[in-house]
Parts: sequence; structure tokens; C-alpha cells
Amino acid sequence: MPNEWRKNMGFRQPIRVHARILGTDKFARVIEFLRRQLHKKTLFVYVNSAFSPNPDELVIDLYNNFCFDGKLVINYACSMAWLTLSFRMAHM
Repeated sequence: MPNEWRKNMGFRQPIRVHARILGTDKFARVIEFLRRQLHKKTLFVYVNSAFSPNPDELVIDLYNNFCFDGKLVINYACSMAWLTLSFRMAHM
């Protein structure tokens, strides 16, 4: 699998991580790896800053569906990230 990146969703620069995570591993292994590296009991982990996958998802499935430029971008935050969206319906 190509290089993995971890990135705080704040203003920090991405940090390259060399980890051996197999495509057959569950996403839970990625979460546990980051918790150990960051010494955090609670960590919120996202793919492409967009969604938090189910820990039972296989890494290869996430990679095949959401990789960008040959990389699966994993983002993390120490507190839950919230996003509020408002939509206005067009009149027909």
C-alpha cells in the first residue's frame, strides 16, 4: 500500500507515518495505531476529512473506494469535529 499520512485536522502540517498495515486489516487497527502513537485514549479518525468509517471496515475497501492520488488520507482530531450544512430547496 502507498505511503500513509496522518494529519491533525487543525493547522499542523501532515506527518508521514511508516506503518505496516495490511489491506486485510480492519480500520480499527489504524485507530489503535494512531492512539498509541499519539498517546491518546480518545481519538476521532476520519477518511479524507469527510467521514469516520466503521472500525470493522477493511482498509483495502476504504483504499479502493476513497484513495486520492494513490494515497488513503487519514485525518484525526482529539475532539469531535462538527459540521453544519444548510440546504435550500429550489422551487419547481
